[in-house]
Amino acid sequence: MPAVRDFWTRAGLRVEEYSPEYAFVMFGDAEVLHLDLAPGLEPERNAAACYIHIADPREWHRRWKEQGLPVSDVVVEPWGMVEFSVRDPSGNLIRMGRND
Repeated sequence: MPAVRDFWTRAGLRVEEYSPEYAFVMFGDAEVLHLDLAPGLEPERNAAACYIHIADPREWHRRWKEQGLPVSDVVVEPWGMVEFSVRDPSGNLIRMGRND
């Protein structure tokens, strides 16, 4: 949990602990993600993923890259989404973008 807390804090989001094993990642008053400690989870085998729609993917990408987070390049998909992705320390895939 400490590594994931540090990751999301560096990403500019707030982490609110509910218990030592459970926390919420907050953006303003909105709960963006829930974090649940899963003993024995192998990050390289973690298939969990989510998609977060945001207003300005390029700005989020720039800020996260400046913080040293492992972001992919920004891509414009053939179906019109402008997006990038990142994996947190537990291997969760987070894709972020918007329809252009």
